[in-house]
Parts: sequence; structure tokens; C-alpha cells
Amino acid sequence: MPIEAYKALDVGMNSSAANALFSRADDEASATNLHLTGDGDAGAMSAHLTQAMNAWLNAEVAPARGAAITSIKTAASQILLPGGVHGIVPEFEKDRLKRDRNTRRVEVHNTFHDRHGADVEKQEETEREYEAMRAYEGGRKARNPGRLIDFLVIVLIMVPESFINYRYFLEYLKVGIVALGSTIIVGLLFGASAYLAGRFWKAYYYYMAPDNDRQRAEGVRMIILAMGVLFIALMAVGAVRYMGIVRDNVGRILIGQPPLEPFSQTGMLLFGNLGVFALGMALTYWLHDKNPLFAEKAEESAKLSEKVARLRKRELLDRLKQIDDSYSQKLERMQAQAALMNGKPGYDQICNNVSVVANKDASVLGLLQEYRARLIRKFGADTIIHLENRQTMDAAGFAALPIGLYRC
Repeated sequence: MPIEAYKALDVGMNSSAANALFSRADDEASATNLHLTGDGDAGAMSAHLTQAMNAWLNAEVAPARGAAITSIKTAASQILLPGGVHGIVPEFEKDRLKRDRNTRRVEVHNTFHDRHGADVEKQEETEREYEAMRAYEGGRKARNPGRLIDFLVIVLIMVPESFINYRYFLEYLKVGIVALGSTIIVGLLFGASAYLAGRFWKAYYYYMAPDNDRQRAEGVRMIILAMGVLFIALMAVGAVRYMGIVRDNVGRILIGQPPLEPFSQTGMLLFGNLGVFALGMALTYWLHDKNPLFAEKAEESAKLSEKVARLRKRELLDRLKQIDDSYSQKLERMQAQAALMNGKPGYDQICNNVSVVANKDASVLGLLQEYRARLIRKFGADTIIHLENRQTMDAAGFAALPIGLYRC
């Protein structure tokens, strides 16, 4: 009987089968890289087995065990359920469903890695670089408001500048749409100038480092551009105000009113514009980091993390959930079918035989765990253990991995 043959298989610690397993330890321990079987791998009765453990199982255990399992399945299939459906072994069927689920999960993981492995590796590398820079910066987080906030700051400066200047542009240009457009352009110039100046002064010690000519040149270009844009904006506002006053003074003199003093009036307007400029520069100074490279790395890390998270959800997590949901539904149907087996003639004997296989499996697993313990004691310091998901672990992690024998 296949059941009795598997039950009689000697897998004691001093058996020939055990010696055949333990004799593989020295060769396997000498390898610097060990690849473990995956959960659901074809030809593997369990996940987390070394190649020697899996080969031993297939050579010493699988023939007798496979015959025993087949005989139990055959006996169960001879039990007819309502509708002429053949009976099942619930424990074995559960293993089959679980193995099918795990195989599909591995396929999804592999597909995701093949498609987006480069993105994941780049994201992990960038995150490591950011964390290294963060440690160098004393553990602080980078101040990086993002491009949208930067743009909003410029717009925020433009709005009060426009309120201040629009009246004078309208008085001088006489055409509303032209005055509005000119006011907005000048306001954006003030905003851009304040932004550049704020960035420069916040990172002054970075840009003006004495031992880096490239950074100094970049900083000099930034502050020259900021001051040049500011000068153009001030000249535009000042010219409109000054020429507007000069032109209005002609009319005021003709009607006998005292003329306005153009320099003081223009100066007051320019002073108001400079006040808004200073406010924008201070806001930019507060929002940004003193180390632009640190801020750039933080932004790059955040963008890549967001991209990978989005890809992981759409092409990995969502699909894994679908697989798990399908497994749960099939498991429920199987359990309902299994309930119909209760009380059927011959089913008690099938359950007894399942218990015999389970008891012998426990002995086999004990031998495998002993082999793993002996193998770990022989490991070198540079031994790397590879899992099915392309991750690696050390000996302690390997020792904690579960081992179980599929019955399908």
C-alpha cells in the first residue's frame, strides 16, 4: 500500500536518507550564493529550500510520498457528490489553490520587476543618496517647496505690484488692456527678481564657497540676473510715473494748478514697489534650503518615490489583490464542496490516511530543519542568500523562514 510505504520511510536522524541529506552540507556551505526555491515553483514541494534540500526531497521522499498522495486523491475521487461531481481531499485541494495563487503572485512580481526594475533601483539609489546627504546635514529635512509653490510666490508678488502700478500705467498708456498687460509683465519681473534674489541670499555660503569656481559663477549669474531684472522693472515703473507726471503738469499749469514734483512722486512709487520686492525676497528666503543640491536631491527622491508608488499600486498591489480575492472565492467554494464529503462512505479512512501523511511530513520537515541548522553553522561570512523576489538575507533571516510541504 502506498500509504504504508510512505509511513515506513525511514527519515530518522541516523537513517541513510538523513546521511544522504547531511552529506550535502559541506558543498552547499562553500558556495557564496544560495538561491532558495520560491513559493509555488514547479518541481519544489516547499518554498525556502536550498537546491540540495530540494534535490534530496525529490530523490529520497517524493517517490513514496507522491504515490501516497495519489492513492488518497484516487480514493476521494471515487466518492460521488450530488450532480455526479467527484469527491476531493480538502487539505490537498487547499494546497493546490494556495500553490496556484502563489505561482500567479510570483509571475506578477517578476513582470513588474522586468518592466520597472530600473525605476525601482533608481528610486532606491536616489533615496540612499538623499539619506546620506541628510546625515551630512545633521539629520534635517530639506526645505523644498516645489515648482508650483515657487510659481505661486512669483504670482503672489505680482498681485500687489499690479495694484500699486496699474493706475499709473493706465494714466500714461490710456488703453486699459495694454495697461493691464504691461502691469502684469512688470509685476512678474518684480516677482522673478525677488525669487532669484531670495534663493541667492539663502544659499549665499553655497554659491560663494571660496573653493568652487563653478558654484561661484552660478551664484554671480543668479544675483546679476536678479538685479538686472529688478532694474528693468524699476525703470519701467519709474519712467511711466515720471513721464506721466511731466505730461500732467502741462495741463495743471494751463488750468492754474500747482505742478507735482516728479522726482519725489516717482521715488515714493518706487519705494512701494521695493517694499513688495523685499517681502517676496524674504518669503523665498524662508521657503528654500541653504543647500540647493540637498533640495534638488530631495525633490528628485520625492518624485521617483511617487512614480514608483503609483506604478507599484497599479501594476503590482492591485493585481496581487485581485489574485488574493480570486483565491478567497475559490477557497470558499472548495470548503462548501468539502462539507458535502462529511459522512460519505470511505471518507473517514481518507481522513486517517491524510493524517498519516501529515505525521510523516512532520518528520521530514524536522530533518530538513536540522540540515538547515547544520548548514548555517558552516556558512562563511560572505554567504548571500537569494529569495525568489530578488531580495537577499543573512543566515539569521534564513533560519527563520517557514518550510512546509505542498500536498498537490
